[in-house]
Amino acid sequence: MASTKKQAKAQPRGFGDYIRGQRELANVSLRKMSEQSGISATVLKDIENGIRNPTGAIIQSIARGLRLSAETLYLQAGVLDPKDVNEVDSVRELRRDPNITEPQREILIEIYRAFCIVNRKSRSA
Repeated sequence: MASTKKQAKAQPRGFGDYIRGQRELANVSLRKMSEQSGISATVLKDIENGIRNPTGAIIQSIARGLRLSAETLYLQAGVLDPKDVNEVDSVRELRRDPNITEPQREILIEIYRAFCIVNRKSRSA
């Protein structure tokens, strides 16, 4: 039984700690986070404690609840390659800009991603 606890804690605990830290920085309770993300408080607690691995859909819901980019959470979860950090940082900053509306942010992010794709293709050609 002790080895089971160790295995549970050996799962992506860093991701759970990151989620908890972001939630606490935003001064959001577990219950409020559950309401904002649509994920049950029990599941969120299990993720924060490293007991449960989140699916992509759950990561996106958590990102919405924390008002972070899903890319930031994917990076923390190990889903994105760290070499794409520049894109993640740029997208995160666009999402934080208080001078533009949410629809404007989404348009800018789409344009940014399109430029990144075109530039990657031209570099590899």
